[in-house]
Amino acid sequence: MHPVIFRIGDFAIRSWGLMMAISVLVGTLIAHKRAEKFGVKPDTIYDLVIVIVVAAIVGSRAFYVIFNLDEFRGQWLDIINPFHGQDGFGIAGLSMMGGVTLVVISIIVYTLVKKLSFPLIGDVVAPTFLLGAGITRIGCFLNGCCFGHPTTCWCGIHFPNGAAGGYLQQYLSQYPDSAITGLIPTQLMASALGFILFFTVLLLERWRSFPGYTSWLVLGLYSLDRFFVDQFRHFQPNDILGHIGHITFTANEIILALLFVFSAIMFIIGFTKVKAQKR
Repeated sequence: MHPVIFRIGDFAIRSWGLMMAISVLVGTLIAHKRAEKFGVKPDTIYDLVIVIVVAAIVGSRAFYVIFNLDEFRGQWLDIINPFHGQDGFGIAGLSMMGGVTLVVISIIVYTLVKKLSFPLIGDVVAPTFLLGAGITRIGCFLNGCCFGHPTTCWCGIHFPNGAAGGYLQQYLSQYPDSAITGLIPTQLMASALGFILFFTVLLLERWRSFPGYTSWLVLGLYSLDRFFVDQFRHFQPNDILGHIGHITFTANEIILALLFVFSAIMFIIGFTKVKAQKR
């Protein structure tokens, strides 16, 4: 684990934050290039990137705080205070699904205010989200967060310290003869799927037949991707809402299900309009 890449005095450059910054930079460059292809002004993309970054941070933090209120009782300022952590600067505790939800809402609001086409703008930026997820999850792996269940598979990974390492050692102390090889690297699973889906969407885009095609495709595929990975991921008992067979449901899964249904409905509406126009 390398949660901190290097330090400048009390200021720590964290692996997750660095990967997030790289994903924003790469995503902006790709979105700029795609804007030219879709006939969208590049300045629109630069403004939108600022909105997306702010929405992602605020949404991720808000979602985490809502489901971990006990952590902040009596210390409510810690919700927004970046100087209370052990590394001198930074906010620990983000939940990606909150960020995804607020980003989608923010893009809709932004396009309404600017009188732009939400489906068109969404098609420009949507694939970069998958690429960003692929890059950022590498930061999760280096940070040792978002880890999976113990496993006897060859792919099990031993995390030396931090939350993942502590959880693994606790599990092994309870089940010393379990033949556990480590924890499932759900961070790398999510990263690999992010990269795979990014290139898959670019290939499928050749059949784009209506504005919003790429947006709804990305939203639907990501919902399935994240739902799948979450089935291998470790969650605290109080985060689990219930089970259906071997399928685990958390607040994330409820949101993912709603996002998938929404994207499927919008996809069907888009194709229906195209067919109607051809008649």
